[in-house]
Amino acid sequence: MTVSATQVAQMVATLADLRATTVALETYSGESAYGPIYAASVNKTCYVVPARRLVRNAEGLEVISEVTIHADPADEADFTAESRVTIATRISTVITVSAKNLRGHVVDLEVACS
Repeated sequence: MTVSATQVAQMVATLADLRATTVALETYSGESAYGPIYAASVNKTCYVVPARRLVRNAEGLEVISEVTIHADPADEADFTAESRVTIATRISTVITVSAKNLRGHVVDLEVACS
């Protein structure tokens, strides 16, 4: 089945419309002698799915994700492993980030969080 460029654009627009939840993201910057370092908090609009699922972390170990965030692909550099995400009052940690492609176009960024 082939998908036209117009259909890809329509799918991207639909995914953008679904992103209605604002989350606070603190991008992980590294470690210091006193613990992890995070960038200043920025707000991102996302589609949040509060569902438990099994994912693999950066080390390849199977871990449980409590929430999945679907974000704008342009924000991929901000959503790094170990970053902190605040959804309402719940603070989560990014486990893994996966870009979803359609005909060579990145249409969605799937972020699994603890």
